[in-house]
Amino acid sequence: MPFELLPGTTNVLRFPLERRVEPSLDLLCEIAPDSREVDLVAEAFDLNCSLGELRREADFAMAEHILNNAPPEMGLRRRLALDALLRPLLAHAVAACRQAHQATEKAQAASQRLATAETEGGYWIPPLKDDAMAKANEAARLLIEAHIASEEAKGAARAIRIAKSGEEWSPFDLRAEEQALFFGDAVLAGG
Repeated sequence: MPFELLPGTTNVLRFPLERRVEPSLDLLCEIAPDSREVDLVAEAFDLNCSLGELRREADFAMAEHILNNAPPEMGLRRRLALDALLRPLLAHAVAACRQAHQATEKAQAASQRLATAETEGGYWIPPLKDDAMAKANEAARLLIEAHIASEEAKGAARAIRIAKSGEEWSPFDLRAEEQALFFGDAVLAGG
């Protein structure tokens, strides 16, 4: 198993919790790809995919599914049904993040082998270039897939959280969330 140092350290190893801990929203938030990195990778590898509204669309789809399929009365039965809806989404997203991370490590190792071969010279450079490029493309594809799965799970988790609390679901409004964050909930209530 390769060692992974924590960023900015030279003597602290990162223990891969995502391999041992049960998938949860907290774990997903910790290991999900950074959306800025995903945007850069999508642009660098010329991957045409719309990533902006994934969470909102998943939130809406899950709210609609809950409305049509979940037990309407509050209680244990409803809570268990809602948990059962979220569990596979979290498991899929965490697994996708794990795959993306492993693919990135393989791509970095292939790139390092290529750089070493280029400094030493030799006839094996073209196959190493092909291998490095193939692994980089695979890592980029898996990073995008992990981002999509993460955003979908986070969107669904919002709808499920609202359903569990008994609140009335409303679409995610970024401006309202910003106002609440900076000025408190009184702004949302008009006070």
